[in-house]
Amino acid sequence: MCCRSLLAPATDPAITELLNGRLRRSDFMPFAPVTLRAKAGEAYMGWRAEDLEAGRHMTMCYEVTPEMRSLCPAVVHVDGTARPQVVDERDGLYFQVLEAYFEESGVHTLINTSFNLHEDPIVCTPANAVSAFEGGACDVLAAYPFLVTACIAIP
Repeated sequence: MCCRSLLAPATDPAITELLNGRLRRSDFMPFAPVTLRAKAGEAYMGWRAEDLEAGRHMTMCYEVTPEMRSLCPAVVHVDGTARPQVVDERDGLYFQVLEAYFEESGVHTLINTSFNLHEDPIVCTPANAVSAFEGGACDVLAAYPFLVTACIAIP
């Protein structure tokens, strides 16, 4: 997981409306969090170290802590739960991106959603990724070793 994901800040609940519009999703489809393992206990009630393997694959659901609800409302479902992906050093660049985001912002969680437009298959090739990028799915496309941003014509 994570190699074909869209990442976005989870701190503003309004971002879900923006992402739903860009991805042509229905508003009832919740967004999932990706959280640093070292901070999972602060975010999810009942989180245990033994949950890490299940957490890496988003197979468990947790009630969120009041702090998480306040810090990252965009990934909290209406029932106060979240189905997180929890990452650590084994997750390589994905972990490094989230860790750098945490060091810069103090926020241990991002939105993690599949990289595709609604009803399209998840991207499987660089051509799929570019097509979704051109379709407005994201502002920046990272496809190692490339980083692609939209060109803006200056008159």
